[in-house]
Amino acid sequence: MRLSGLALALAGIFAGTAMGQTPTVTGLLNNYSNTLPGLPNYGIAEGSIFVIYGTNFSSTQSPLQSPPPATLSGVTINVTVGTTVTHPLFYYLYPTQIAAVLPSATPVGTGTITVTTSAGTSTGFPIQVVASDFGLLTSNNGSGPAQGYDASIDASNQYVLFNFSEAANPGDILELWGTGLGPVANDATGVAVAPTPQVFIGGIAATVQYAGRSGFTGLDQINVVVPAGITGCYVSVVVQTGTYVSNFGTLPVAASGRTCTDANSPLTASLLDQLFSTGSLSVGTVSVSQLTLPGETVDGVTVGGTTIDAGSASFSKITSAQYNQGAFAAALGGFSSIGSCFVDFFTTTNTSITTLPLAFQFTSLNAGPAIDINGPDGTLAMPLTTTNGVYNYSTSGLTDFIPAAGGAFTFSGTGGPDVGAFTTPTIQLAAPVTFTNASSISPVTRSNGLTVNWTGGQTGSYVGITGFSLAAESTAANSYLVGFFSCRAPASAGTFTVPPSVLLSVPVSSSITEDGVTVSAGFLLLSNLSAPATFTATGIDLGLVDAGVEEFLFVTYQ
Repeated sequence: MRLSGLALALAGIFAGTAMGQTPTVTGLLNNYSNTLPGLPNYGIAEGSIFVIYGTNFSSTQSPLQSPPPATLSGVTINVTVGTTVTHPLFYYLYPTQIAAVLPSATPVGTGTITVTTSAGTSTGFPIQVVASDFGLLTSNNGSGPAQGYDASIDASNQYVLFNFSEAANPGDILELWGTGLGPVANDATGVAVAPTPQVFIGGIAATVQYAGRSGFTGLDQINVVVPAGITGCYVSVVVQTGTYVSNFGTLPVAASGRTCTDANSPLTASLLDQLFSTGSLSVGTVSVSQLTLPGETVDGVTVGGTTIDAGSASFSKITSAQYNQGAFAAALGGFSSIGSCFVDFFTTTNTSITTLPLAFQFTSLNAGPAIDINGPDGTLAMPLTTTNGVYNYSTSGLTDFIPAAGGAFTFSGTGGPDVGAFTTPTIQLAAPVTFTNASSISPVTRSNGLTVNWTGGQTGSYVGITGFSLAAESTAANSYLVGFFSCRAPASAGTFTVPPSVLLSVPVSSSITEDGVTVSAGFLLLSNLSAPATFTATGIDLGLVDAGVEEFLFVTYQ
């Protein structure tokens, strides 16, 4: 790897407050995956780079060290597992954050970690040491595009960082970076790690040419061949070592040429040029959807068995950096290219979801006090329900406004301070897609994968298979760690198998009890979205309108 690669791979340093008291340790994460404790793929691998979060580590900032020392500015780290004590090596030291390499000699198991400064030694903090648990370097601290080069010897774009206009081609050698492949003798560099990990690109097992240390302590490199038969701007990339699955990244892949495309993508070449020349793009999205919740009887009480009709709209400014990190695809509900899956996680309580990552914090635009839904049953107003540019209207079976067979809809707005008046083209909502194997889906054995079968869907459209599994962090506070996945497949296929590498990333489902009824805290959604139509309005560069139908199941992931 070249020095520029090291600078990219070890970037992301944050400053903190000055020290003056005994240090405290509050958290440990893989340097690249940022996988949270409680998820099935959490652990600090032997020989890996990890980040220690806390307070009072230092009064100054000590930048990247090469080679990393065992002591930095008088600060040391101890890890104790059983009777073995090891001393992680420092990559950098800041008042509230330390990047370190866990020695390969650290035994697998649960132990404690302490940080010692001139002011004293921190209270021991739990550390879960595993043999291997890879963290993939991506643009968004654990998600978004994988930061990889084309390492093909004869490629015209050799050592160019893959992006939407420098996409990979099948047969290219993709050079990935990260940490956590496993231990090596004396944490030396340039030593292969065995066994060879599995790499899945677009759900297809790819040929690994090299997997082991790069030229730097703890920093791993994987060279893998991009398989044939996949295209798209958000093709999934994931690394599996044993039952441990890395964070998911994406890769732009083109069958030929170097510009990726996705089916039904509303972005034209001129809009992309505008985005990257000006740095941002103002986008409005408007949609109508119908969610079917089949009834489920638990202890004689039926839960669900209804439909919810909903309309929504949002107007926001997206930066070029957010686009590159996959935020535009996420904003449209399409986290992955056709045939691929995306995995992520967040925490939630009974009242709120934690703050979204910066990549998904868009600048909101005001399009007026309400947006009208114009459908077969007349006109309904979607009020501006929050201060973040979102408009919503929903029902729960009592005042449904979508006919059972679907229907035609348009939307209109009188305009506001940021976005002018508009009327959208007509969009057609089709009859629902329906699970044909709903009765045999749950429980889901995550290591076996999950096959979903369906009927219905608009001709030439695509379906989304989206799952959520909630693991209780604190039942008293109704606090949950949520893992979710989203996959896309052609509606005409009628079937899609969510691979084990996806499901092993989400936690085992807890349960939720409300009004004396206990159900699984796992869900599965099957959705079918129409191809988006475009509309124009002053203040936005792109207006999109679509319609979708969804079916919901309670599912237990085990």
